[in-house]
Amino acid sequence: MSKFGALLGAFLALSAARASAADSTITISGYVKDNGCAVAGESKDFTVDLMDNAAKQFSAVGTTTPPVPFRIVLSPCGNAVTAVKVGFIGVSDNGNTRLLKLDSGTSAAAGMGIEILNGQQTTLPINAASSSIPWTTLTPGQSNSLNFYARLMATQVPVTPGHVSATATFTLEFQ
Repeated sequence: MSKFGALLGAFLALSAARASAADSTITISGYVKDNGCAVAGESKDFTVDLMDNAAKQFSAVGTTTPPVPFRIVLSPCGNAVTAVKVGFIGVSDNGNTRLLKLDSGTSAAAGMGIEILNGQQTTLPINAASSSIPWTTLTPGQSNSLNFYARLMATQVPVTPGHVSATATFTLEFQ
């Protein structure tokens, strides 16, 4: 009988502990803000044409082609949006990790990478940490056009002439 009493006591103790644990609550809260923008249709999937460039113009590592402008349009934007960080994600070049690596293939160019620049023509490194990307001011409740540039940069000489192609994805972080 004493074994039964001990087992019954242990069972009741465990049951009581389980019952008291069920009395805890977790409150989950948050806030939904109107501080984002949609990417306009014209800016969802597009190609930046770097045009034809002569291989001989790449006389040294770091030599670039003229920058080619492109833009990302954010519309509509919420009434509480103030700024955005735009990052570019892709495969970085082996010779210069700040550049986008060119696709390879039998007819592909080599010895170059693609540099992406912001509207002030400052380099935006590929795969940069969010903390290193500057905020760009936006106008709340309106369409906002963000200007960028792309250009080729030699990472070795001589470069190999051929087709230039690479793909990047842009990311947006709103404030």
